[in-house]
Amino acid sequence: GIIADKAVVSTQSTGTKTFLEDVLKQGLRPDARETYDYRNIQIEFGSRWGHAEVVLGNTRVMARVSAQIEKPPVTRPMEGSLLFFVYFSPMSSAKFSGNRTDFSTVVTRLLERTIKETRVIDTESLCIVSGEKVINLRVDLNLLDFAGNIIDACCIAAMSALSHFRRPDFVVNGEEVTVFTEKERDPIPLSVLHIPITCTIGFAGEKILVDPSDDEESVMDGFVSIATNTHHEICYIYMGGGVTLTPALVSKCCEISSLKTQEISAQITSCLEADAATRKVSPENASKPSAISSISLQEKMDKLLVEDLTSIREKMETDDQVESAQYGSITIRYIDETDTVDTVTGVGTVKEKKDQTPTKLAAIQKTPEKESFPGF
Repeated sequence: GIIADKAVVSTQSTGTKTFLEDVLKQGLRPDARETYDYRNIQIEFGSRWGHAEVVLGNTRVMARVSAQIEKPPVTRPMEGSLLFFVYFSPMSSAKFSGNRTDFSTVVTRLLERTIKETRVIDTESLCIVSGEKVINLRVDLNLLDFAGNIIDACCIAAMSALSHFRRPDFVVNGEEVTVFTEKERDPIPLSVLHIPITCTIGFAGEKILVDPSDDEESVMDGFVSIATNTHHEICYIYMGGGVTLTPALVSKCCEISSLKTQEISAQITSCLEADAATRKVSPENASKPSAISSISLQEKMDKLLVEDLTSIREKMETDDQVESAQYGSITIRYIDETDTVDTVTGVGTVKEKKDQTPTKLAAIQKTPEKESFPGF
């Protein structure tokens, strides 16, 4: 459907507005973008499933998906639910005095009609026991930094988080339901049927502004947000402001939205594949590289032998016939109390004070390493 509403504009001084209007009349944009260019989009995923952060230019939105097992309503006993909650932090911009604003309600309603009502998620796959237990999904979106075009940033963040989320696996045996933790069984991805993405286009006189910034929003007459999916289907149209659109202009905006949806959905898929590849390399700590990943297996063995030096000394002192011993790449030998003790390992050199040196010690020398195992 098409809904008309007042555009949300930021507060600018008269001089700034006059300058921006003059720039737009000359066919230019304040940030030197072309007419149909989006700002740079960055998508990052957290260590937990369903955590995504999207940066659109300087607009930053964080999305988090959570799941809870509850009893379904009587009207839909075999379907789970999908709820959206949008919060505008006062720290993101001076124009937001609280978390719940009129425009945050508008964005929440738009996300529900774009994602929920177009059945992006197969809610029947969230049913555990009909009429008894279903999985209800909740998507929380927090605006961290505001620099224009909140609608697109929230939609990209919501779809990225839902595509990244994994629900717990479960088994139904009669009336008994067993829900497995992430350690017991790998979680299951959601059944995402299609990926709708909104494209917001502003209008300032005869100028078309794709992905308007906060400066451009302050002088534009109105805007339209069109949600299309990768199948070139129009999911939703939202109009803001008092601008009047001709059928030809609406058709042109739909074509622009369809092209931008293909680009953004491809970027979301690419980021998901990169995150999956990272988790395969290090599933327990994908986001943090190992502190000793550059140390070879042989060096780890040497370090363990150095730490167990006391027991090796005692073993050598029990046999007077032994003057040296070989342990892998480590050579242990007897020395006098007047000698200087240097413990040479793959990770450095450790010196022991002479007054702490017993009568017989084991000095460690590392022999040339023949083979190493990178990645340990």
